[in-house]
Order: sequence, then structure tokens, then C-alpha cells
Amino acid sequence: MNMSDEDVRQQLRELFSDERLGAGSTLNPEAIVAGARRRRRRRQLMQTTSGMAAAVVLLGGGLTVFTIHDKDNGAAFPGGDQLTMGAASSSPAQPGPGSSAPAASAPVEQPNPTTAPPHSTASDGPVKPPKSTAATKPPTQRKVTSGSLLTSAGFGKLRLGMSESEAEATAGPLRAKEVRGTCTYGHADEGAAVPVSTSVSLTEGDGITVINPTGTVHTPEGIGVGSTEADILAAYPGSTKDGSSYVAPVSAVSAYRISVSDDGSAVSILLTSINQNCQFS
Repeated sequence: MNMSDEDVRQQLRELFSDERLGAGSTLNPEAIVAGARRRRRRRQLMQTTSGMAAAVVLLGGGLTVFTIHDKDNGAAFPGGDQLTMGAASSSPAQPGPGSSAPAASAPVEQPNPTTAPPHSTASDGPVKPPKSTAATKPPTQRKVTSGSLLTSAGFGKLRLGMSESEAEATAGPLRAKEVRGTCTYGHADEGAAVPVSTSVSLTEGDGITVINPTGTVHTPEGIGVGSTEADILAAYPGSTKDGSSYVAPVSAVSAYRISVSDDGSAVSILLTSINQNCQFS
């Protein structure tokens, strides 16, 4: 039961006033209470200081708990009154009789930094396949089929290499025949031998060297009047440009000579021997 200072003073007055004690005149209750208060404050201060010092020691140096071994069964218990600091903490506890030493813990294997998988830069989530794009188709060649067919061998019944007599026997007498140098020029009329009127050039040694129809014609490869330069080059990749015409070899001895306008479209086609010196009449 806690008593206040006033209660203590009252008890002391009653005690000192007892004549049997014989100390009433020499003892002062106020002085006794004040002295007790001072001692209580000093005790509280010492307890607070001791607690703070213990906390500092625990945080700074640490405590080592020695074990007390039970001699009967070898069990070890921490002894609360056997605490020490400093160098004593470095002494390992010895196992008791009959007890085996604790197994040394296996060293922790450190991961090899060189075997770590490379960090993936791929984004999370499913990877979407790339969108397929339709392949660009090359432009297709426009086929021309209008007009009569002019082949690499000749036109109608006329053939490159025919002599003058063979040509007239096939297509009739040549009209407007004209001789210039070693070349003879003439015209075969439209009829059973040729679909349209046709100009020819020939020599005595090589026979017919040029067949030039006056009407609309086309080749077996689909080149004719209106074909573009791209069409010509697609049909005859070996073509070469000669002035305003393309020379397209189609056999070992013959070639098409395709004249083009300023806009690049074909306007006429004739058949010529590759090695000949006559004009293209």
C-alpha cells in the first residue's frame, strides 16, 4: 500500500509524541520525510542510468551467452547469470560429456555470375507474328494480237533468203522494182502470198534480207503496234536501241526492228537479216 508524504508525517508525529519513546523533542518528522524523498529520487536516478548503460552495452558490444551443461543428460541451457562481454564471446562452447559436436555447416555455394542467363529484352506477353505483306507482282506484259502474224522466218509465204525468182513465183511480180547498188527493192501485193502489201529488199547473193509489211502486224511473243518499251524489253531481253528503234534478235540469222514513237509505244515492225547492207524500204 502506497502512502503519501503527508500520511508518513502524521504517522511519525504520532510515533514521536509517544512518551514511551522519549524522542519527541529530538526527532523532526519533516526532516525524516525529506531525507526519504531524496534517497528515493537517487535510487530512481541510479536505476535509470543503469538501464541506459546496459542498453548501450548491448547495442555496442553484444552479449555472449554461455551454456550450462546438465551433467546428467548433456543438455545445454543458457545461463542468465553467466553473461560476459568482449573477448569471452569469442570462446566457442564445448560440448558436454556424451554429446556430439555440432556438425559444421556446409559452405554456401556462391552463384557463378558467368553462368547467369542473359537478361531478356523481350517484352512480356505473347509475341505477335509479323504481318504478312502481299508480294508485289511484276507488271505483266500486255499481249498484242491484232493484225497479221510476222514470224522470225518471214511473213505469209515470203521467207528471208528467197531469191528474186522464188519471191516472184510465190507472190507474183514485184512492183516498183528498183535497183540501188547491190540491193533490189520492190513490193509484193496483198493476196494469197501475203496478207497485206509488203516491201522487200534483196540481193543476188543473199536473196530477201528485209520484209516490211505496210499494215498492222504482231509477233508470236505478243509485240505489236501499241506495245510499250517495257513490253518490248520483257519479250526480248537482248534488245538494243538503234535511233528510234529497238533491234530484237529472234534467231541466229534474223531480228525484229521495232520503231517506237516519242511516247515509247511501238508504231511498226519489220523483219531483217542480222548481217545485211540494204536499206529498210
